[in-house]
Amino acid sequence: MELTIDSIRKLANEKRLHETLKYDDSFIVSEDVKDEVETLLKEAEIGYQGITQASNNVMFIIQPYGDQG
Repeated sequence: MELTIDSIRKLANEKRLHETLKYDDSFIVSEDVKDEVETLLKEAEIGYQGITQASNNVMFIIQPYGDQG
């Protein structure tokens, strides 16, 4: 499943984000929605690492909760 900001929002709204994202999954979103994605991941108690990419993008890598950086 390719994640987009719309699919992340939908999964979070349906309370299925935690069951969908698994350790070592990754996805890329625009820097413009980085704060929103971080909030959604934290609310779902999903650990992550956000890495800034070229072209105003951020790659999120799912990690065990509490290991985010």
